[in-house]
Amino acid sequence: MSTDNGAACLHTFDDEVRMTAARRRALVTIGLGEFVDGYDLIVISGALLQLQPHFHLDKGEVGWLSAAAFFGSAVGAFFFGDLTDRIGRRRVFALNLAAFVGLALLSAVITDVWMLFAIRVLIGVAIGADIVASIAFLAELSPRASRGSWTGAAPQIAWSLGAICAILLDAWLYGAVGSQAWRLMFAAGALPAVVVLALRRSLPDSPRWLLGRGRIAEAVASFEQFGLRVVDPAGLAGAVARAARPAAGDEPAVRGRLREYAAIFAKRSRGAALFAILMIGLMPLNGIGQSVLGPYVLKEFGHLSATGALLGGAVIWVGAIIGSCLAWKTVDKLGHVTSIVASLVGFVVVYVLMVTVALGTVALVPLFCLLGVVTWFGASASWPLPSELLPTAVRGRAQGLGSGLQRISIGVNVLLVPQLLGAFGFQSTVLLATAVSVILIPYAIRGRRYEPARKSIDLASGDELLGVPVSARSAIAPSPVGGLAIR
Repeated sequence: MSTDNGAACLHTFDDEVRMTAARRRALVTIGLGEFVDGYDLIVISGALLQLQPHFHLDKGEVGWLSAAAFFGSAVGAFFFGDLTDRIGRRRVFALNLAAFVGLALLSAVITDVWMLFAIRVLIGVAIGADIVASIAFLAELSPRASRGSWTGAAPQIAWSLGAICAILLDAWLYGAVGSQAWRLMFAAGALPAVVVLALRRSLPDSPRWLLGRGRIAEAVASFEQFGLRVVDPAGLAGAVARAARPAAGDEPAVRGRLREYAAIFAKRSRGAALFAILMIGLMPLNGIGQSVLGPYVLKEFGHLSATGALLGGAVIWVGAIIGSCLAWKTVDKLGHVTSIVASLVGFVVVYVLMVTVALGTVALVPLFCLLGVVTWFGASASWPLPSELLPTAVRGRAQGLGSGLQRISIGVNVLLVPQLLGAFGFQSTVLLATAVSVILIPYAIRGRRYEPARKSIDLASGDELLGVPVSARSAIAPSPVGGLAIR
């Protein structure tokens, strides 16, 4: 096989329209990890209604407990982003799901709020690990025509379903069990983690990552499991070996771990890397803690009962599912960056309505639903940007930096919003979030130059995994096993 034929192997995989059942099943299974993440992150929002009087929490403690998992997920994203590139996507998301099971059960038996805080931080670490491994894997496994749907929207749909299940279960347990319902709310998170862990056991690792590590036989087996038969593995191995030899003067000046991170910001990819990391990382600063603090805000400022606030908070996740499904249908057609711009404009419109016609009324409930739509429509487009715009060798690290910054922003948001609501009131807090949205809009518009939609992941990321031009093509023929073969 020539070098061009090696490129054709990846391009065939990237361009595949008639996806095999095995590949589609893998994409769904990887995306389902976000159901666990959504449940474990959002279950605290209902539990807080009981934890606050049980442990006599003040507003600062409510904020810290709400934000703990988000700060933990930042640590998980930073640390496991690097590990994802070192040991593989599959091994990371298998480890983190096992951690979910034990930590969910431990949450149910705590006797002190600081024990719960520590466990929430560790749950966050596991969530951060799953996000970076899953998004990097999904980006490498998805066909280019639907990569935004599979890598951005599908995980958001699963995340939103996990969150709404947490809210609805919280509401049911709150009424059925009484003051200790929060223990069952936490423990129930172990069940979906066990299910997803079992489903993921049969998955191979990403064939792109395996090629990048020189593990050719495993990469070929992975391609075949996903429906692509490689006719000449030896030729593919030769292409990988040639690409792995740096040209004179190409060795980075820095060494070790810093060298890997420096590669993210190499001159040719610096603009795209900064845009991807800053856009995913800074967008959550325009929130009002809706993901965790929705029921709390509705109870305090919409004048609803505790049960009414829980059910009202659930509409946020109805909106999240609507926004994610809308993204599934449109994000690859509109463009990922264009969708982010539309989301930011949507934030401004919703917030203006909140502080005018709906201020202090039950009309906040449908507007929180609409806020869920614009939040998760934008998140579906922004989440995968680091994995789409950076090459295979640093994809996990780039996703880790972006997702880690994002989680810090969410944590700061959730931590500060109760304080801002108490000190300045609902109207001023929402107007501050509106200002953040307005500031981000021109930066997002400027980032349209990096639009990855409908491009091969090689072209979007500047990847040279096989050391050949991204436009290289070779003849392909139907595979007797139902996939495609490289000649």
